[in-house]
Amino acid sequence: MHKRLLLTPSADQPYPLFIESIGHHEDQEKIIRDEGYPYYHWLQTYSGEGELWTGGKCYRLSSCCGFLLPPSAQHAYSGITDVWCTQYITFGGPLAEAILHRLGLHDASMYRWESSTTLATSIMRILAKAETGNEYTGYDASADLYAFLMALKKHGQVNNRASISKQIMYLQPLLDFLEHHFADPDLGLTRMAEVLGITPRHMNTLFHHAFDLSPYTYLILLRLRKSKELLLSSPQITVKHVAEQSGFRDASHYVSSFRRHVGLTPEKFRQLN
Repeated sequence: MHKRLLLTPSADQPYPLFIESIGHHEDQEKIIRDEGYPYYHWLQTYSGEGELWTGGKCYRLSSCCGFLLPPSAQHAYSGITDVWCTQYITFGGPLAEAILHRLGLHDASMYRWESSTTLATSIMRILAKAETGNEYTGYDASADLYAFLMALKKHGQVNNRASISKQIMYLQPLLDFLEHHFADPDLGLTRMAEVLGITPRHMNTLFHHAFDLSPYTYLILLRLRKSKELLLSSPQITVKHVAEQSGFRDASHYVSSFRRHVGLTPEKFRQLN
């Protein structure tokens, strides 16, 4: 069985992302594309095992593995078990490259994930919705594709690095600690790293992978969020006291940080809300 649906939107529907095709192939035949494919191409194993060749390297695609190919990348793939069942999505869009870059999804890379994650059934769900016919629009396809890419960002592991969800789980004791100690102005990176029993440098790497932020920036944003709650829930207290209760050493640092990240002064934010 080979299900394949073409979903390319028309020219008057310029979605930032679109699904060109999506499919489920019960017995994948050998494919050789010397000139690549004109769109981004995601290929994953549903069952069995196969090999994919690109960039002079061979990648083994077993269960819960997939590969993201950029447009026009020379490649070939075939099964190495009696039956290799695959699923795929080809996609593009004027913002496809920018969105992948912003999400930190690397093309020409193999991803792995846990079988319990949504990635294991994402393509089947999209296929089921697409088979409803005219009720499934280009807008729906664009939204589902973005959700798939977000799931890949969250659960996919590339180059043997832990997935985002696992990174956050590892960081959770520190995140809980910060929720209770954000108001301590003496709280620094060394103390934060001690909560996890790792070096500040390792902690910095984990935060950048999980949140695309440094630990210090995460702490500042947490303090600003707490300060917003105080500004709105306690209109009688001064900005200076809000700064102190939120972990900032002085009001001037607080006001400058608030303006830089929020675009308003604390007083203006309070007035508008």
